[in-house]
Amino acid sequence: GWRNERVVHVPNVERSRVILVLDSDPLAQRNKVQEVVKMMETELGGGWIFHKLCKVYLFISSQRIAGCLVAEPIKEAFEVLSNPVDERQDGAIAKRRRSNPSKLQFGKIVLEREVIKRAPSEVLHENHTGVILCKKEAVHAVCGIRAIWVTPSNRRKGIATQLLEAVR
Repeated sequence: GWRNERVVHVPNVERSRVILVLDSDPLAQRNKVQEVVKMMETELGGGWIFHKLCKVYLFISSQRIAGCLVAEPIKEAFEVLSNPVDERQDGAIAKRRRSNPSKLQFGKIVLEREVIKRAPSEVLHENHTGVILCKKEAVHAVCGIRAIWVTPSNRRKGIATQLLEAVR
């Protein structure tokens, strides 16, 4: 813990805290942010995550940094277009079955394996190239998320969601 850390109140965070670090904060805090950003860059790619206008939110659990979110001020954003495939009338996503079962036989006992492949929940315009399509008209926005990262041992625990709540 730092002497003058800026704690962001987030409901449902027990024995943990989210702190906000700005470019105007003490050198020790900014140096810690630089260390975390370097760690993020090894997984997410380097050189684009952080700049002077960014606000950095750190999720602290057991005196260790478990997650980091880098946000920046923006004025407008473009809504992403999506088109779900294999959608049934009730809104559920259909599963595609691959009928290539493998059999394993031990005397009179036959074990059969069936593989179920799930269809992607959303594919944009039936295009499998990974292209993301956006609306042409921009909408007003005040905050953009440049990067969000959670340590591998703390993933699937809701930390990224808590960081997003802190930014909100």
